[in-house]
Parts: sequence; structure tokens; C-alpha cells
Amino acid sequence: MIKTTHSHFRPLTRQRGVSFLVLIVIFAMIAMVGLVGLKILPAYLDAFSVKKILGSMASSEEVKSGTVKEIRDSFDRRANIDNVNSIKGSDLEITKENNEAVVVAAWTQRIPLFTNYTLLIDFNMSTSDK
Repeated sequence: MIKTTHSHFRPLTRQRGVSFLVLIVIFAMIAMVGLVGLKILPAYLDAFSVKKILGSMASSEEVKSGTVKEIRDSFDRRANIDNVNSIKGSDLEITKENNEAVVVAAWTQRIPLFTNYTLLIDFNMSTSDK
């Protein structure tokens, strides 16, 4: 028997890195999270606009001494300027606390994600929130 040594063969070592299949799964998960984020973004932009409107209404004279109709009309004017479509002045709950009107905006946003899957987000804010 003849023994030969081959110096150009390396010992078997384990390769390191990410396989192509794992890379595809990671990209699919990132794409799914990005898609959901893009679908819920308009709902949160509306909510931030409503919060801004209620914040400006809290210090306005219309809310402090106005009637319910004047408060609703004031909200509708401001919502029209900020292009808010998720809630209207008629949906607001207006109460009196310590001789001041408190305006509460509460609504549920339905966001269709995929077939048979809908995301529901409940928003609730008021002029008394600080």
C-alpha cells in the first residue's frame, strides 16, 4: 500500500454565515412588519391631528364658554383644515367639569391587513389630557 500525503487538501471545517433560505425568511418578516407599519401610519397621523386639535381647543374661548353646537362646529372646521376623516364633531362627547367644557374624542379605527385579518385600534383623547 502506498501512502500519499496531499498538502493541498484542507481539513473539513464548518462554514459560517447565513444561508439563503434564512435570509429570505428574514427579509419576508421585515417586509411584513413594514407593510403593517405603512397600513397603520394614516390612523396614527389622524390621531395625532385630533390630539393637536383638542389641545388647541382646550385653551380656546369657544370651548370654555361656547355651546355644544359651537364646539362641534369648531372641531369640524379644524378637522377639515387638518384633513381628519376618522372622527367628526357629531361624534364628540361634550361634558361640563368645574364650569368648563370637556371634549372627548373616542373612536375605533378598522384597518384591513390581509384576507380575513383586520386590526382594530381604539383611540380615546380629551381636552382635559395634559
